[in-house]
Amino acid sequence: MKKKRYYTGGVSALLCVSMLLAACSGGGGSGDSSNPKDSANVSAPGALPISKEKVTITVTVPSSPTVLSWDYGKNELTTWLEDQTNVHINWNFYPAADAKTKLNLELSSGGDLGDLIMGNFGLDNSALATYGTQGVIRKVEDLVEKHGVNVKKMYQEYPNIKMATTAPDGHVYGFPQVGICYNCDRAMRFWVNKSFLKALNMKVPTTTDELYEYLKAVKEKDPNGNGKKDEIGIVGSPKSWFAKVDQFIMNAFTYQDSNGLYVKDDKVVAAFTTQDWRDGIRYLNKLYREGLIDQSSFTNDEAQLKQMVELNGGNTVGAVPNGGPHAFAAQDLTRLNYEIVPPLKGPKGFQTAYFNEFGIVGSYQFVIPAASKHPDAVMKLIDFMYSHEAFLRSRYGVPGVNWEIPKGTTAANGGPAQFKLIGKDLWQEPQNVHWQGANTAWPPFGSDSREMLPEGRFDLEKVLFDAAKLYDKYAAKVSVPKFFFEPNTATRFNDLKTEINKKLEAAIADFIVGNQDIEKDWDKFQAELKALGLDEYMSIMQKEYDAKWKGSKK
Repeated sequence: MKKKRYYTGGVSALLCVSMLLAACSGGGGSGDSSNPKDSANVSAPGALPISKEKVTITVTVPSSPTVLSWDYGKNELTTWLEDQTNVHINWNFYPAADAKTKLNLELSSGGDLGDLIMGNFGLDNSALATYGTQGVIRKVEDLVEKHGVNVKKMYQEYPNIKMATTAPDGHVYGFPQVGICYNCDRAMRFWVNKSFLKALNMKVPTTTDELYEYLKAVKEKDPNGNGKKDEIGIVGSPKSWFAKVDQFIMNAFTYQDSNGLYVKDDKVVAAFTTQDWRDGIRYLNKLYREGLIDQSSFTNDEAQLKQMVELNGGNTVGAVPNGGPHAFAAQDLTRLNYEIVPPLKGPKGFQTAYFNEFGIVGSYQFVIPAASKHPDAVMKLIDFMYSHEAFLRSRYGVPGVNWEIPKGTTAANGGPAQFKLIGKDLWQEPQNVHWQGANTAWPPFGSDSREMLPEGRFDLEKVLFDAAKLYDKYAAKVSVPKFFFEPNTATRFNDLKTEINKKLEAAIADFIVGNQDIEKDWDKFQAELKALGLDEYMSIMQKEYDAKWKGSKK
């Protein structure tokens, strides 16, 4: 018999010196009954091992080409988890390429999915509402109430998670990844070429007028000094990280998210129906007409974007919209040559920065089939996955072997460093130390808590953190929540969203390049949106917002 240990309030001696977040209780509700024998055998909330007697469960998971073995004794994470919990796992693998399709087929046909569905199958709120109300997957409020020590802490610390994952019938059917990434939630950014600024004797633009003057100078004054007018003003991509040419610049005219929406005074607004958005398109069209936006910006993939930025030794492009230099430049020297641009002030004095306040609510990671034979043990295992030690091993590998806590060093975010990699980061590498994110749950800190790299090296985490910190000064809480519709409404909403976003993306490109005239064709564009069901689309969101989220931003 293993000695009883508690995994909440202090993990291992290696970890407790630096990283547990404070928390308390929460949650509750009723749900399906548990297996009486299973319930009797499990330990007290938060205590390990999970069961007095070894429990064997079957876990359905997408396979991963980078995990060489999932077996006890061969995979470090499997071995550690089984030793900690006294729960043995039999694996039910789905091919990664069509895991979502196969899972939906099994869910809809009553297939045997074992005791736990784990990993990124792409299950969304619509699927959980459908299969939950059909009784195919289990509502979990009773299990959270009995066993959810870490889950309750998560709900208390981040109330948006509980709200966003509660179905219209009031039940919770799954547990999501928690996205602790400060810079990711502020990623609609913009960068300028530092060597061009120096050659032109100009400062980083702070207004749309200053950006226009800078781009004109890039185009006309040969800042790379090769005697040719081969410089490019702006180049973007519809397939890289917030790299569309309109996204950052539009924040000088209006609020908007990646779907062109925002919430203001408890009203869901389509930015692309407003005159402020129209003014932003006018400005972008002006840049394009004067040759300051490269035409490839509407077709580049990320590799093509990097190729353009690296032309002439990385000294051809004046400005790039993107989440970070690593996504638009291939070489560290080129990445170091780009400087973050603060949110621009528009002609009317408007200035904001994108902030996704619901970015913390990730994809569903754990769902319990209704037919699970060991729901209590499974819930305790899930709750253990939400412990910080489990996360760190799941992301970085074995402490003392793959990563360590450095002493007295500074992190990329300016605070004390919480971790340092030992050797190569094994993420996306063939390995036997973790499950490549299949059980990623709740990180105790973001990746910007990594030890800062030596001076002179391109330190991605520091660059992104500093950029996000700058943008945070201008960020407004206007994000559209992650709505949870009942199944029929979700189907209709998703159909409307697909068609409206397709129309919007095409119209943005057409208006910017001049295939459509923002003056002559504006009313036609608005009429076409209405014909696609824009009013219904907005009404569905507003009704859900009023029911669950109204007043949450005050």
